[in-house]
Amino acid sequence: MLKPAIAYFKSLVTICLLVYFSFVTFVSPAQAGKFMASLPFDTSTNVIEVAAIYETSYTTQKAIVKSLKVSNKPMKKALGFKGFSLLQSQDGKQVIALSQWNDLDSYQAYIPASATVTTSKSKSPDGAVTIPEPSQTQIFEIVSAKTSISGAIPALRGKEAVVRFTQLTPKSPEMRSQVLTNLEEMISSTMQNQPIPQSVIVLKSLDSDDVAIMTNWNCSAMFEDVGKPEAIALSSSLNELVDNKQSIYNVMTIIPYEVKKDKESKKD
Repeated sequence: MLKPAIAYFKSLVTICLLVYFSFVTFVSPAQAGKFMASLPFDTSTNVIEVAAIYETSYTTQKAIVKSLKVSNKPMKKALGFKGFSLLQSQDGKQVIALSQWNDLDSYQAYIPASATVTTSKSKSPDGAVTIPEPSQTQIFEIVSAKTSISGAIPALRGKEAVVRFTQLTPKSPEMRSQVLTNLEEMISSTMQNQPIPQSVIVLKSLDSDDVAIMTNWNCSAMFEDVGKPEAIALSSSLNELVDNKQSIYNVMTIIPYEVKKDKESKKD
């Protein structure tokens, strides 16, 4: 019975890797909308990540996700928009609206326009509700990003993706540089955790002392055999420096950045 089980596990991992290779290594931003929606984390640019965190419960989470999907659709037409994803915590307590922007100016220019968008039961799909104010909104820049496949770009891909979001708050502002140093040393060991993550991304807040780690898996099928990802184990020295919160989130939707073709390329 052990051999069939091992064979099944190998085939499952192979399928996940094939899907990952197909869409991580070879899909361009222009193709992503045609095949699998993608939210890349490119360290070669100055793109910022904005995480709006909403507190929910099991009874309200689904409706809030639905309302956020509706209210954030116009975002894709905003100048400087680079991508968007909704993350729903598996414990029912939070939803994160994660958006990407060319720079801080483009995000700040979008805020006044977005403030006029309202969602009500009369205008929204059945089951949608008025969106509460986020409990916090963090603006991050990418410090570092590592992938389990050499040469691949870290990214959330498709609705099978799962994210562990770990938020670290230094106990004093002076400790943040030391926290970041410790996190850089942790990345290699985190990449060895089971199930093996596709990527580990370290983020630094631009408007607070917070630091965050995003660990993601783009094929949740492997959890059936090896179990769900466990909480990231912080070293004792790091635990002394920070307060931390972490949860696992399902990716509910991805709105990718669309590369617009010029008229000449369309004719070709």
